[in-house]
Amino acid sequence: MSIELLLQSIDNQFPVREANLDGEILSGLRLNDGVVLSSTFRNSHFTRASLTSMTFQDCDFSGASLADACLEKCMFVNCRADGSDWRRARFTQSTFMSSDLGHADFGETWLSQTTAMRCALNHTILRKATLSQSALMDCDLANVVLDDATLTNTAITRADLRRAQVTGLRCDTIHFSECDLSERDLSGLTLVRANLSGAKLNRTNLSGADLFGSVLTGASLVGADLSGATAPNTLLVRADLRAARLRNADLTQCIFVEACLDGCDLSGTQLGTAVFTRASAKFASFAGADMSYALMHHAALDGSDFSGSRFLRTDFHCASTEGSLFVTQRGSALQTVPERAVAELYDASRVIPFTGVS
Repeated sequence: MSIELLLQSIDNQFPVREANLDGEILSGLRLNDGVVLSSTFRNSHFTRASLTSMTFQDCDFSGASLADACLEKCMFVNCRADGSDWRRARFTQSTFMSSDLGHADFGETWLSQTTAMRCALNHTILRKATLSQSALMDCDLANVVLDDATLTNTAITRADLRRAQVTGLRCDTIHFSECDLSERDLSGLTLVRANLSGAKLNRTNLSGADLFGSVLTGASLVGADLSGATAPNTLLVRADLRAARLRNADLTQCIFVEACLDGCDLSGTQLGTAVFTRASAKFASFAGADMSYALMHHAALDGSDFSGSRFLRTDFHCASTEGSLFVTQRGSALQTVPERAVAELYDASRVIPFTGVS
């Protein structure tokens, strides 16, 4: 099929089938409201092309160049585009589904409201790319390059990112749910308002990272290093922080409800108004930490070190502190209120109402 016939078919809203335009020059073309099926564009050139409301299904773009192209409301379904070039392209409201984008180059690409679902993105380059209101869902991201990329209001789900390159990555309101980032060096990264619920971050280096307002509910951070991290207002409900290092971190107003911090190092950490209700922090170090107004209700703190900590109405109501060390701590602490403890044991389901009948 010639380029002229392709354009005529699309202009007349006639589906294009089994076209072979390998190696053709289509630079600067404008394609609107067309459907292209089972066609090949291997090593073709779409540089600076403008594609609007185009659908490509079962097409082959291997080695093709769409650098500097503009794509709006386009869809690629079950397509091949391995080794393709999309540098500096602009995507708006577009979709890739079940497509192979391995080894493709999306460097400096701008993606807005764009989704890749169940796609192969292994070794794909997204260096200096900008993703806004976009999603990479259930994709193969092995060895993906995200160096100096900016992700805003973007979701990456169920991805293995243990070999991803993320130097200089900047995130704001990112959704990393159920992703595996274990043993990665994420030190100093900006992960503001990130949703890392259920993520695996075991032995991950997050020292100096900015996690302000993030959600780490149910995340696994065993042996992770968050030393010097900035993470106020972070949600760590039921998180596993065993043997984690949080020295000198800012964890002001963080929520550790039912979290496990056994053996955790929180020395010198800012924990003002933090909540540790029903958390386990046995043999943890709070030495020199600022625990002003922190709530330790029903927490298991046996064998922990609070030497040199700053207390200010720090509430240890019903907390277990057997064998804990309280030496040279400063300020005041609130202890268990017996009447409140009894009231908390009240279970209406076990109360037999008095009917007055003997």
